[in-house]
Amino acid sequence: MNPLMGLVTFAVILLFSLSPGSMPEVFAKSPPLPYVSSKMETPQFWIDKIRNPTRLLLRPDQIQQMNDAILKRTDLYLCRVKGLKEEWTREELHDLLKEDWQGFGETSEVRFGRDGRPLDPSYWRDLKRNINADEIRERNRISFGLIVKRTDIRVFPTDQSSLYSPANSEFDRFQHSMISPGSLVGIYHSSNDRHWIYLQCGFIRGWVRRDAVAIATDRNAPLQFEEARERLLITGSFVSVFSDPSLKQEAFVAQMGSSFPLIRYPQNTGPDGANYTIRIPFREKDGLLAIRNGYIPKGGDVHPGFLDYTQANVAKQAFKMLHQPYGWGELSGGRDCSRFIMDVFSSFGIVMPRNSKLQAQVGIDLAEVDGTTLREKEGILDRAVPLATTLRLPGHIMLYLGKHKKRHYVIHSIWATQKEGRSGRVLERIDGGVVSDLSLGETGPNGSLLERLTDIRFIGGEEDLEKVQKSP
Repeated sequence: MNPLMGLVTFAVILLFSLSPGSMPEVFAKSPPLPYVSSKMETPQFWIDKIRNPTRLLLRPDQIQQMNDAILKRTDLYLCRVKGLKEEWTREELHDLLKEDWQGFGETSEVRFGRDGRPLDPSYWRDLKRNINADEIRERNRISFGLIVKRTDIRVFPTDQSSLYSPANSEFDRFQHSMISPGSLVGIYHSSNDRHWIYLQCGFIRGWVRRDAVAIATDRNAPLQFEEARERLLITGSFVSVFSDPSLKQEAFVAQMGSSFPLIRYPQNTGPDGANYTIRIPFREKDGLLAIRNGYIPKGGDVHPGFLDYTQANVAKQAFKMLHQPYGWGELSGGRDCSRFIMDVFSSFGIVMPRNSKLQAQVGIDLAEVDGTTLREKEGILDRAVPLATTLRLPGHIMLYLGKHKKRHYVIHSIWATQKEGRSGRVLERIDGGVVSDLSLGETGPNGSLLERLTDIRFIGGEEDLEKVQKSP
C-alpha cells in the first residue's frame, strides 16, 4: 500500500464499508444508545470506579522517552518538522507529489464532486496543472512557518471533493485533516494559481490555503516559537484566542492539545490583567510571519504546561468532547475517531499518529486479539487499564472506559452504525462523541464492536502497567 494512503485513511465508518454498493438505502436518526445512563456520560462515574485515579501513569521524562521512540519509527509517518532538511532536489519533491497522485489521483473508479457530477478527465488535467510540478527547480530550499488559523490540509490544491458516491458527501477523499493554529510547518512548494501551499506538519503533508500560513524569512522565529519552554496548553475542546486584551477581536480558535508560549499569568492590575497573555502567530499582508501577543480570559479552559498523565485527567479530557460533532478528517469543524484519540493524549504531551491503524501500534499490546473468541476478548479487557487503553477494530479506534454490570464501555467519536431493519439494512447516524458498550452494532451485518476488535493497547510502559494492575 502507498504509505500516504495508509496515513490518511482515517477511522470513519464503524460497521460497514464505504463502497457505494454497500450503503444502506434507509437512514434513521440514532436513538439514545442502549445500556448508557446519564450518569455514565460524566467523567466522575468512571473515575469513581478506579482505585487510585490520580496515580501518575507516566512521568514527563518517561513521556519524552516514549515520544522519542515513536518519532524514530518510520512506519508511523510522523515528522519532526524542525529537523527537516532545508534543501530538496526536484526528484525528491516530484516523488512526494507522485506518491500523492498514486494514492488519490485519477483512477478507473469514478469519483464524484460535491455537485454530484463525476470528476471527468478535464478536471483531473486541470488539477494536475495546478499541482505545478513543472515549476519545481533542480534544487529547492524549503521555508518554515506557522499556521495562523485552524485550517484544512488537503491531498491536492483544491476545495473540490472526491466522493465515492454523490450520496456520501461527508466522506471526501481529498480531505486529510485540519491543522491547529501555532503548528510548525515546513513549506515545499506552491500551486500554479498561487492560492495553495504544499507543506509538512508533524503528522501529515498536504496542501493548505496560503492565507492560513505565515512564512518566516528564516527558521529562527518559528523554531523559537515551537521550542519556548513555558507554555499555555489548551485543555478545552476548543478555546477562543483573542488579539486584543479587551477580548473583542478573536484571532482564532485553538484546539485541545495545542499550546502557545506563555508570557504572563492573569494579574489584578493593568488593561490585560484579567487575561493570560501568550504569543501567537500572525500573517502580515505580505504573507510573512509576525509574532504578536494573544489573550485568553482568566477562566479559559487552559493549563500551564501539559497535564499530569493520570486516569482521572484522561477521563476529564475525553468527556469534554462528548456529543461534539463527528467530522471525517475534521470536515465542518468536527472530529473523527482518530483525532479524538490524538487530542486526548496530546493534552499530556503524548505524540500520536493521525490514523487509527497507526495509533493502534503505539503502546503495549496486551494480547493477541484478532481471531480470539468473545469470551477471550472479554478476559483481556478485564485486565486492561481503564482510561489508558485504546481499542481498535478495522477503521475505528476508541478509548476504554472500564466495566459496568458485566459490560465493557468506551468513549469514541463515530458517524453511524448499522442494524437490520424490516426493509433491509438501516443506517443509524450517531454523528459525534458518545459513550457506548461494545455490543454496539451486534444486530448489524458485520457484528458488534467487541466481535470486530483487533487491538488492545495500553498507553504507557511495562513497569507502569504492572503497577496499575497491582495497585491496591
